[in-house]
Amino acid sequence: MTEQRTLTDEDVAAIVSKLEERIAQKFYVDLGKGLWGAVWRGLFAIALILAAYGAAKGVPQ
Repeated sequence: MTEQRTLTDEDVAAIVSKLEERIAQKFYVDLGKGLWGAVWRGLFAIALILAAYGAAKGVPQ
């Protein structure tokens, strides 16, 4: 019942290939999330700058 299992070179190559694919996919997903986060922070900063400019300029009378 305690037989020893071994992997062939093809098994190892398939495992490594799948692992590389998953790592690359996760990297690009994380990269995309980071870029969208930067875009949202930039839009928020622009909105704050416009609000501060409007508040400093005041309402014309």
